Amino acid sequence: MAELNFSNLSKKFDGVPALHEINAQIASGEFVALLGPSGCGKTTLLRLTAGFEHPSSGTIHLGGDKVAGDGHFVPPEERGVGIVFQSYALWPHKSVHANVAYPLEVRRVPRPEREARVAEALALTGLSAFANRMPSQLSGGQRQRVALARCLVFDPRAVLLDEPLANLDLALRASMHEVFSLFHRRTKATMLYVTHDQGEALALADRVAVMEAGKIRQFAAPEVLYREPVDCFVAGFVGDGAVVSAGITGQTRENRLVVNVFGQEVLSRSATTEPSHVCIRPESITLCNDAPIRARVLSCTYLGGRFRLTLDAAGETLVAFASQRAAIGETLGVKLNDLWAFRDPGAAVVMAKSLAHA
Repeated sequence: MAELNFSNLSKKFDGVPALHEINAQIASGEFVALLGPSGCGKTTLLRLTAGFEHPSSGTIHLGGDKVAGDGHFVPPEERGVGIVFQSYALWPHKSVHANVAYPLEVRRVPRPEREARVAEALALTGLSAFANRMPSQLSGGQRQRVALARCLVFDPRAVLLDEPLANLDLALRASMHEVFSLFHRRTKATMLYVTHDQGEALALADRVAVMEAGKIRQFAAPEVLYREPVDCFVAGFVGDGAVVSAGITGQTRENRLVVNVFGQEVLSRSATTEPSHVCIRPESITLCNDAPIRARVLSCTYLGGRFRLTLDAAGETLVAFASQRAAIGETLGVKLNDLWAFRDPGAAVVMAKSLAHA
């Protein structure tokens, strides 16, 4: 397997930027997800990596070798990259065995070696018993496993996955998460996974690159994205909860920053002394009658063992979990704790008027 490096990588279509100066390094054997809304550039980055598009500027290195940029371009078939498409892209007239063997036939791998590698790939993906079946005789999840096996069989330097679960129903998508995780653990392949589903990205990837408007807004481990988003876009796009304005008090307490939220002083984690916003996750909310912040229940949904509440607090929508059902329109007390405070580059910092600064 091999590492991937993008350096000042940009791509324009008819003069319109699709990617803007992407800089990222993906370690050998790392599972990275590209996450973002439609049109953010994640599929364009995947296609550039595969060799289906030429970059407008910048370079791509795979395993230390330059494969694109500075007047150099290695065609897709010579990059040694495996691709799993959303549509599976299986030959309908070929059996499972023949579909998996096809990349080796193209590379003129001797028959004995080819048979051994196909058998290994089928065993790894749990398809040995389906070797003689046709794609039309398989379920969606089984077809996706065939696509994985076909990708695996020629020992690619990196594996690219373009929304591979988008065509599956919710239950099957959930079961396929374990298949992809097992595939990665066993093969230790360098994997670049495109998705707009944050649940998939957070569940599967070692690190996630959150993209928006052709740029990477934050590239970090899933738990860091969730607990410490760098700006309002990432905070709002990743995970459940709310992003609200925060006022500066200039105080610290218990090694935490004190910020003003909903007119109350709240302790927050922060990487800056001048935050503009706080991220309020459901686990940061405690519901109690005597809490100073009041919120009205907008909706209450039973999730099995707990209820998901949507709350209106001073015009902001919060999400909280409760052990008991709440009535629509009911007013509850909200206590905030363990918030993450950050400074959004595009937001003005609001100075809080407190007695300490009067």
